[in-house]
Amino acid sequence: MARQKKTDLLPEGELMEETGAAGMTLGESSEGEPPTEEAETKMETISLEDSDLAVEMEKLRRQNETLVEQMEIMKEQLQKQSVPTVVQVSAETERVRFLWQAEVANENIKTFGEGGMFGRIVGKTGSFYVPKSDLARVMDAENRLFLDKRWLIVVSGLDEEEREALGVNYHDGELLDRRAFEKMVELGDELLELYPELCEGHKVMVAQRYREAFDRGSPHVTRERVTALRDMAQTAHITPNPFTSILQEMNKREAGEGEG
Repeated sequence: MARQKKTDLLPEGELMEETGAAGMTLGESSEGEPPTEEAETKMETISLEDSDLAVEMEKLRRQNETLVEQMEIMKEQLQKQSVPTVVQVSAETERVRFLWQAEVANENIKTFGEGGMFGRIVGKTGSFYVPKSDLARVMDAENRLFLDKRWLIVVSGLDEEEREALGVNYHDGELLDRRAFEKMVELGDELLELYPELCEGHKVMVAQRYREAFDRGSPHVTRERVTALRDMAQTAHITPNPFTSILQEMNKREAGEGEG
């Protein structure tokens, strides 16, 4: 007789129970099925990746905050460097008024005091004030030279002894006033009356301004005026005579026109 399988010998109820038990052991329903080892590995990998990304994002955020702070510090430093400290002079403070009148380019920038703390002038003319107690802070070698050349003029604020000590005790007619300085060529014959009493520095300015006006073809520069100025410069022993070259150029131009 053929040998029966072991399962044939078991009662039907026991077989179902064993099968059922085996079914639960081998796999549960889709709702309660535990993750496989491969799924757990993937989940751990994703978790690690998320963790690493969070760390990198936090690092970038901190770096960005640090960069912003550094930029703010640099901005403040640049503002401090570019904006000069300006001394505010009250009406009650004893102060000295200076006038800048110089034959420089219209774009020229001249500052007075460290960082322009007393004044910043663009072009040929302008004025500024210095507290008398701070006068030594603006009297450097360069500004003393400008005082000697009469490019820088003390308008008020010093007594006679102080003026004499600085060499700025001007005599009448030595200096061009602001109107005459700005329009010295346009003054015409009036300038001829002022010229003999001018200081050497302002006589040089007149010559420079006349030369520039002549080169531009100004109608105010006439042979009669230039000849008069040349004669006065010769009397003042100014050598070389700055007006002689203008007259020579006039002669050449007139000779060229005659030949044409």
